[in-house]
Formats: sequence, structure tokens, C-alpha cells
Amino acid sequence: MELDKITAMFYLGANANKALINELLAINTSIRFISSHIYPEASQLDSNDLFKKLFIDFDEDISGDCNQLQFTSTNGYNYISLIEEIMDDKLLPLLWMRFRKGLKDKNRNEIKRYEVIYSLIKLSIETCLTQRPEVIIFSYEPHMLPIYIFKKVSKALGIKSYTLTISPFVWRMYCEGLSEEYLKSPSTLRYVNSHKLGNGNKGLEKSVKRFIIEKSGDYKLGKPFYEKRDFNKNPLKSSLAILKVNGWNWKKFVLSNITRSFYESITTSRLYLQKLKYVSFFLQYQPEQTTLPDGKLFVNQLFAIQALYSVLEPLGISLVIREHPATFQATFDPHWRSKGFYRSIQSISSNIYFDNLNEAPFSLIENSLAVASITGTVLVESLIRGKPVIAFGKSPLDMLSSIGCINSFKNETDLCNQLKSAIRLSPEDIINDITNYLYGIYDFTFGDDEYCGNENMTLELLRGARYNALIQVFKIINEKTL
Repeated sequence: MELDKITAMFYLGANANKALINELLAINTSIRFISSHIYPEASQLDSNDLFKKLFIDFDEDISGDCNQLQFTSTNGYNYISLIEEIMDDKLLPLLWMRFRKGLKDKNRNEIKRYEVIYSLIKLSIETCLTQRPEVIIFSYEPHMLPIYIFKKVSKALGIKSYTLTISPFVWRMYCEGLSEEYLKSPSTLRYVNSHKLGNGNKGLEKSVKRFIIEKSGDYKLGKPFYEKRDFNKNPLKSSLAILKVNGWNWKKFVLSNITRSFYESITTSRLYLQKLKYVSFFLQYQPEQTTLPDGKLFVNQLFAIQALYSVLEPLGISLVIREHPATFQATFDPHWRSKGFYRSIQSISSNIYFDNLNEAPFSLIENSLAVASITGTVLVESLIRGKPVIAFGKSPLDMLSSIGCINSFKNETDLCNQLKSAIRLSPEDIINDITNYLYGIYDFTFGDDEYCGNENMTLELLRGARYNALIQVFKIINEKTL
């Protein structure tokens, strides 16, 4: 398909499939899809598929033989200040970790990596200026190096961009660039409602109420659907499942078991923890978008733990660390987790404790003065249960204005003052704030109109809800902008 003018460009990434592409084309045929040649993600599309002609592999110029990346042959586009600004991004070295082993190994030299980053920036500038899309829509936050750079370049060039991001509701999403705009302008509520798929507010009260009841009740009801696998009933079956998810890599499987055994050896009983005055810190699974890039500086959760404990120690408050169960149930990455990681935490203070993963997390929350995480769903769960929270990264609570939710701080003194104010709040005040927030933002999120309930949610339904969110967002942008 030849297009005279591109009005919108999409990054679908792993979401790319024929049905979704057809729905987007039905809204506007003048669209193209941005993708990476050196980090291919559209695995559902065949290389000879007609749909592939709609994709622009912007970095194909640097793809070489045997995983050896080349210096770009593109001349011009020397926007020096822009290039320097993006090359200064502290997350770029960590994003190299997402490449497959062969490509990482063949481009291990620091000078070569420096050249590759420079080349990706130049190719991003060239693509943006030659294709000239009016808007770029990202179906999720890019968390691999080429498209992460492409998004930063497009924003720096002033191209309007929208990104679907995680909201407090598992069945609905925020749209960065759209949700905030509507929240700042309440008069646009009518516009959103009239352009939303379905029947406007039909499912609001029922869905939000159901969600709050789940998260404020027993853990069996509120446990995230994707964590409901029981890895203790049948050890052999569980081991095979973990081995499979690690690509039948015995080394990763063995390292995962060794690391888990070490973690279990340093945990403290709940009976002892109940005697303490503590804040709990819930670690997140890595590598994942929710920490890289959403964690920003605190993508290394060790930094957040150290910063938090430096505030807690003078107040006579202990810190309890709880690992994420997916660390030992999903793909294991020894770069992010090892015995050394936990030993580094132990080196901060002997007044930091580790919680047993066999214990329910909600009871740990109940006995906490406050709960901290980078961006995790535990933040919303804790607020619903009347506990103040600290979000170290870019979380679904960034737009919540409440003393009970600390989502930014300048230094230790600032964090300390905010924390002291937060823990003085009554649980009723905290619950009231988060309840009003959840009801208030529902109309500014996108996805399924009604919540099917945690017990009925599946990965397939979740994927469908996110596709619906993307379609809804594009219909609004198409009518409003294109």
C-alpha cells in the first residue's frame, strides 16, 4: 500500500497482529507502523506478509552480519544539542541488557555501543523528519533501546505523542498526552464520553466498587490473577513449568533455585516482624517496563531501599523487604537478582528484614506504617486498605494529590517530612482519598467498559482490553487532530 502522506505513526511492538492493524486502518488508512530491525517484536506477522509493508524498520541501516551492528551511513541531521541530551540519558546502558545474548556479545565494546546509540538517534531524527507524522501513538511505554530512543527523539522534535500506560485498573489504561489533558480540562468530559466505545459511564460504579471490594478484602479474592499459579502443590510440575519459561535453560533454572534458597534462608518470621514498627518495601520483578524505564533512577531498587532506610533509621522505624514471587516463577535474570543483591541490602543495616513469600502480603501491609514500591500494584492495594504509600517511580498514582501518597520528593528531608505527615493520617482519610481518585479517573482511562472480576480475568481478556484502549484512543485522536 502506497501512502501519499502519513498522518499518524504507531508503535505496536509485541501487540502487532493483523486484526488490530485492520481495525486501525479502518479508522484512518494514512498510517504507518514504526518498528526496529535489530530488535524485532512483531512475531505474529510473517516476513512476507502484506502488512509488513506498512512497517518502517527505522534502524535497518545499522544492521550487519552475525549480530555485528554498524555505524550509520546517514549523513546530515546533525542536531547536536538534541543528540547530546539523549546520549546523556542514564538508562541507555541498562537498556542494552534487553538485547538477545548474541547481539549483546558482538557489540560489547563500549565505543561500539556509543556509536550504536549515536546511530539510533540519527536514524530516529531522519525518520521523523522524512516521514513527518502529525502524531505518534505508542501502545505501551517503549522499554527496549531502539524504540526508547525513537520516542525521546520524536518528543524532542516536537511531534505530538501519545502513550498507553498502566492505570490503577487492570482492565483499563491511561493515555499519556490525553488523560492528563482531559483531567486538567473537566469540560472535555462530555467529549470523551461521546466518543468512547460502549455506553459511556455504564460500568463505572459497578466496576470500581467491585475492584475496591476485591482489594480491601481477603487475599484469596484480591490476589492478582497472573499470580494465582500454585508452585507448591506439585514440585515436579512446577519445576518443569519454570524450566520451560526459562527457555529450557538449565543454568538459569539452577541459579533461580540457588537464589531463592538464599532468600528463604534470610527471611524473618512474621511473629518477630509483628513486634516491630516498620515500613514494608515490595520489590518488583525485573527486567520489566514497570521499572525500566518507569523506575527512572530507582530502576535499581537497591537505590530506593537505601534512600528509604536513611529516612527511617532516625525515626526508629525498621524496613521489611518482600520479594516479588515472579522473580522465581518467571524468566530468571541473574543480573538483576543474585545472592549479591540481597547481601547488598543486608549491608545497609541489620535493621532491614526480609519477608517470607509463603506468607500473604496483605497481612504484611496491615501491620505496616507505610508501604513503598517503585510502581507496583501494591501501592493501590495499600491505599485501599488505609495505608500511606511511597512511589519511587512513574506510577499509576502520579495524578493523585493526597498526603497519603508520596510520589515525588527532592531529598531525604523532604521525604522524611512527607512520610511523617502521611503516617499521621487516619486510615479513613486515606481510603476516602483513593476512593474518590478511582471514581474520578475512571472516565479518563480507556479499555473495557466493565470489569469482569479478578476471578474471571485472563491474559487473553487483558490483551483484549488493551487493544480496545488503543482503538478508543485512536478514534479520539483521529477526530480531534487528524
